[in-house]
Amino acid sequence: MTLSPADRDHSVHPGVDFYRYANGGWIDANPIPSGYGAWGAIEELDRRNDLTVRRLLEQAAAQPDNDLDRMLGDYFASGMDTAAIEEAGISAIEPSLRLIDGIATHADVWALLPEFQRNGFMVFFGWAVTVDHDDASSYLLWLAQTGLGLPDRDAYFSAGEAPEQLRAAYVEHVARQLRNLGTDADEAAELATHVLEFETRMADLHLRGEERRDPSNTLNRHDLDALQALAPALQLPAFLSAIGAGSVTTVNVQNPRLIAGIHGVVAATDIATIRAYLRFQVVHSLASALPAAFEDANFEFYGRRVGGQQEPHERAKRIIGAIGGDMGEAVGQRFVEATFPPTAKERALVMVQAIVDEMRRSLETRTWMSDETRARGLTKLDAIGVKIGYPDVWRDWSGLQIDRTHYAQNRLNAERFELDRQLSLLTQPVDPTEWEMPPHVVNAYYHPIRNEIVFPAGILQPPMFDAEADDAVNFGGIGTVIAHEITHGFDDSGRRFDADGAFRDWWTPDDEARFAALTERLVAQYDEYVAIDEVHVNGRLTLGENIADLGGIALAARALERVSGDAPPVDGMTPLQRFYLANASIWRANTSDELARTLAQVDTHSPRHLRVLGPMSNQLSFQRAFDLADDAPMMRPPEERIEIW
Repeated sequence: MTLSPADRDHSVHPGVDFYRYANGGWIDANPIPSGYGAWGAIEELDRRNDLTVRRLLEQAAAQPDNDLDRMLGDYFASGMDTAAIEEAGISAIEPSLRLIDGIATHADVWALLPEFQRNGFMVFFGWAVTVDHDDASSYLLWLAQTGLGLPDRDAYFSAGEAPEQLRAAYVEHVARQLRNLGTDADEAAELATHVLEFETRMADLHLRGEERRDPSNTLNRHDLDALQALAPALQLPAFLSAIGAGSVTTVNVQNPRLIAGIHGVVAATDIATIRAYLRFQVVHSLASALPAAFEDANFEFYGRRVGGQQEPHERAKRIIGAIGGDMGEAVGQRFVEATFPPTAKERALVMVQAIVDEMRRSLETRTWMSDETRARGLTKLDAIGVKIGYPDVWRDWSGLQIDRTHYAQNRLNAERFELDRQLSLLTQPVDPTEWEMPPHVVNAYYHPIRNEIVFPAGILQPPMFDAEADDAVNFGGIGTVIAHEITHGFDDSGRRFDADGAFRDWWTPDDEARFAALTERLVAQYDEYVAIDEVHVNGRLTLGENIADLGGIALAARALERVSGDAPPVDGMTPLQRFYLANASIWRANTSDELARTLAQVDTHSPRHLRVLGPMSNQLSFQRAFDLADDAPMMRPPEERIEIW
């Protein structure tokens, strides 16, 4: 893994725009391919992983070695068989459509809701099972907000030409899918307008993105009596029994206002509109597995209009994405066998330990933190679990029915299988080996309730990580990601969970106030950045990720200096210079305007170039590495620089 000089823009001084300096050559040479809304280092790695997965799936489809291969191969073959998909038509969703057609009263709507949701159509609200935020040894059922067709709540209310155009395009999209189901064109157009109006009333009950980030807004435990009192007309205890969760005695309500108000919104909406909404939601949930008329319409709105793609991804990639969503751990099992040797895992674990040690030093030296909170923070750090590469125990897929000739039905079967699995967890203790992300994906996460950091084999590949590369590029790449995830345990949200994963206040009031003062400065810094055109970054929506980016690069840089800061220069560059170049390179990307606008509204991460410029502008080690003056354009004034961890 090398840092190519050709990837840089040597006409730009690193102290003026380090993102452009580090990546300008690559950015100019790599326009966005037609199948993508953005193209960067992450997409390149994801593409390479996809090619490996495709080879494995094609092999499984042609000559399976075992039952798991047969299942994966049949699933892949069914998705690639467009003739069979056209022949099957909408047969997979016809039972649900017939139920919708039979709705005559509002009471009928609620009577059918359990069946709809058991098939994965999470209309009005949804549910899922996760680890209990009060007791990490148990699972807890959540009632969650869902059911909107636009990207986020604010898309229904934002003023301006672009949001208005998006809403108009959505109405046309809903009408097009209704026409595909056989609705008369004029009727479809009128119904689509009413669907938007209905969803707007629902959206008014939804939490905003920045509100969802605050666990005090979303962690709302209700016993069955309280649940019934919250929304008497919904008869939620009976609903839970109907979906197969009759054993629960408490649930978490992510958004009590939505649960309390949704019955009234539905009751105030005419039945024809409700039927149209439900028909659209069924199609929307499964459009990519239906005949081309449905899939093409889905791409035109969600792919092109929302995601900024000029063309759909090639079919194999779309099917790989679907299998990854439905049987991700099975795909990952094969991927790991082909790509992730034990030596890579060992090298990654050494890096994790080095960065954990640096976080310990950070906790020990925070001048704004009292000894009382510091001790609890160190206890939490010592309790963090680490998962690298792949699960110790692979998931059992027996019982999932996969047919080589019926792709849409396979997707429905997989959804029902997963919901059955989740419901079965409610009567079991938490499985400490369980992963919540497939091993082949380019991603990582910190789980606040499990208090663990997880790094799939998919991200432990070049340019993020190379077991044969030197420390400078690995710490600048995956090292900053590792430190980022550790920092999430101590960001504005993660810090509110203790060493056992319980949601409780373990900070002194004075420490909390000092921490909040630091984070408010970071909110203000990112609020000033422009994401696209007139749209600014939402500093509060992105706060947790910005804290983690800032802490991640600081911790990883300090860890590198401690581990190998005295290593000799390579290509005339010091280890710390190469560290910062490697970090900038993992965030290089070209992004379409459409996708940039969507992400500014819904993504908790800042735009990629700001994941470089924002943190580095606060880093004294970056300034020293490139011998920059205090007033260099890249640097914030010394008195305005922010250091949290």
